[in-house]
Amino acid sequence: MTTTAMPVHFVLDIVKQDCKIAGSSSLSRLGPMKFHELVREHWRIIGFGFALTFLSSFGQTFFISLSGPDIRETFGLTHGAFGSIYSAATLSSGLLMIWAGSVIDRVDIRLYATTAMLGLTVAAVGLSLAPNLILLGLSLFALRLFGQGMLSHAGVMSTARLHEGVRGRALGVAALGFPAGEATLPAIAIALIAFFGWTGAWRIVALVIVAALCLGWLLGALLKRRDADLGGAARKTPLNDAGPRWADILRDWRFLALIPTMIGYPAIMTAYFFHQRFIADVKGWSLELLASSITLFALVSVAVAMSAGSFVDRFGAVRLSHFYLAGMTAASLTLAMFDAPYLPLVFFGLIGLTSGCTNVVIAAVLAELFGTTHLGKIRALAGAIMVVASAATPGAIGLLFDAGVSLESICLGFAAYMIAAAAVTFVLPDPRAARLQPSEG
Repeated sequence: MTTTAMPVHFVLDIVKQDCKIAGSSSLSRLGPMKFHELVREHWRIIGFGFALTFLSSFGQTFFISLSGPDIRETFGLTHGAFGSIYSAATLSSGLLMIWAGSVIDRVDIRLYATTAMLGLTVAAVGLSLAPNLILLGLSLFALRLFGQGMLSHAGVMSTARLHEGVRGRALGVAALGFPAGEATLPAIAIALIAFFGWTGAWRIVALVIVAALCLGWLLGALLKRRDADLGGAARKTPLNDAGPRWADILRDWRFLALIPTMIGYPAIMTAYFFHQRFIADVKGWSLELLASSITLFALVSVAVAMSAGSFVDRFGAVRLSHFYLAGMTAASLTLAMFDAPYLPLVFFGLIGLTSGCTNVVIAAVLAELFGTTHLGKIRALAGAIMVVASAATPGAIGLLFDAGVSLESICLGFAAYMIAAAAVTFVLPDPRAARLQPSEG
C-alpha cells in the first residue's frame, strides 16, 4: 500500500524505532533533547571525553614541537634528522593504533584511558631523561601512541557511542578539548620551558597527568559509579570477540568511499602547518600576524565544533560529510588566488571551519554507517589511515617546493582533491533518511 498521507501505524513505527535507538530515552520524549537536558543527563560522559581530548594535547604535534629547538640542540640534530625521527615515531604509533584502538571495544573505557595516561606519563619522563637517540625516538613514539592516539581515541569514543539525537552535540562538546589545549597550553609550555628548561617542563607534564588521573578516579569514587553513561561506555563485548576482520572493513565500499574525505583534512592541514613559516615568507606575512591567525583558527574551531554537533543531531552525519571540507577548500582557493594584507586571518579562519567539524563528523559518520558495537576497531583503522596520510604530506609537499612547484599550484591541487573527495561521499547511504522512508505494504 503506497500512502500519500502518513498513516498512524507508520508514525508509531518511527516512534518505536527512535526510542529503540535512544535506549535510555523516555518514550514520552518525541522532540530532540535540549542542550541543557543533554548536559544534565550526560554530563559525566561529556566531561570525561573533554578531559581526555584535552590531555591528549601532550602527545600532539603542536605541543611537542614547542620543545623541538631544544631537543635538536641537545642531541645535535638537523631539522631533517629530527623530522625523520618524529615522522617514524608518528607512523609506527599510527600503525600500532590499528590494534590498540580496537581494544577499546572489549574493555572498560576507564581502564583504557588509565592505561593511556600512565603510558603518557612514562613517555613524558622518558623524553626528559633520554640519554641517546634510541630512547628519544622511543619516547616520541610513546607520546604519539598514548597521547595523540589512545587518549584522543578514548575521548571521542566515549561520546560517539551515545544514541542518535544527542551523539553529535555530545561529540561537539567533548571535542572542544582539542582546541582548548591548542589555545591554552602553548603559552604555559613556553613559560615552563623558560623557567625550568625543556626537560623540567616535561617532568611537570608528567606530574599534571598523574594528578589528573588521581582526580578522575577520586571523582569516580565519590560519584559511586552511578553514571550510567560511563557504564554504558564500558563495552560488554567479550574479550574474544575481535569483531570484523580488517580485510572485511577495507573491502566495504562504504568505508572505501569515506577514505578520500577522511584523509583530506589531516593530510592537507598538516602540510599547511608544517610549512607555515615558508608560506608566511612567500606571502610576506609577519610572525605576529601568523600567531594571531592561529589563535583565530582555534577560536573558530571551538565555535564550529558546537554547531557541528547540533547539525549532526538534526540532519545526520552522512549528510554533513558532503560539505564539511568546504572550509578547507575555500581556504586553499583563497591562498592560491589572493594576497590581501589580512589573508592569513581569512585563511586560518576558514581552516578552522573544517577543523571544528572533523572529529565530530567522522566519528558520527562511522557510527551511523557501521553501528557502535565495534566502532572502536573501525575508527582505529580510520585513524591509522589518517595518520599515515598526515605523515606523508609534509615531506611530499616539501619536495614539490624544492622542485620549483608554486604554492598557488599546490593550493589549487588541494582544492581540486577536496572537491572530488566530497563528491564521492554522495554515494554513501544515509541510514537516518532510510528510516524515515514510508514502507510499502
